[in-house]
Amino acid sequence: MKYFNLSALLLLCLCQSASAENEKKLSFDQYSGYFVSNKFEPDAKLSFVAIHSQAQFDQVFGVAMVMRDKSHRLPKDAFKSNIVLTAIKRGKASWEYKVEGVTIEKGVVKVSYAATSKATPETEFACPLIVSIPKGEYKSFVFVENGKEVKAVEGPAAPK
Repeated sequence: MKYFNLSALLLLCLCQSASAENEKKLSFDQYSGYFVSNKFEPDAKLSFVAIHSQAQFDQVFGVAMVMRDKSHRLPKDAFKSNIVLTAIKRGKASWEYKVEGVTIEKGVVKVSYAATSKATPETEFACPLIVSIPKGEYKSFVFVENGKEVKAVEGPAAPK
């Protein structure tokens, strides 16, 4: 019985190792200092979007300017070499996101992040996660929040 358990454990480790070898890390950057347009999916509790152009980005987001603002914003020419992936939560809570990593395997990009909330019973928010990745040949984008897959967005890396 001990040999069977050891063999099964070794096989499991080998399978996980082979899967990890196929999965490659992608470079990414996380941005802040934007508000979600009240015209973009206003009734949706959650939105997930792959954005390919500045014009498309501007339909979803506006710049939130406040005094002494040190937000990390997209560079002017960001869409020449990047696409933006975004998750938006709406409701009576303020959400904070921290990207844990972005990987690709067989054309599927996986964005893993931690999300924490603070209840705001008197106020509604639309809180975005905004991440850029290099343009590439991608089949789909999977959002993994707190270790759980929450959404897969199909689509090519760039509109045709």
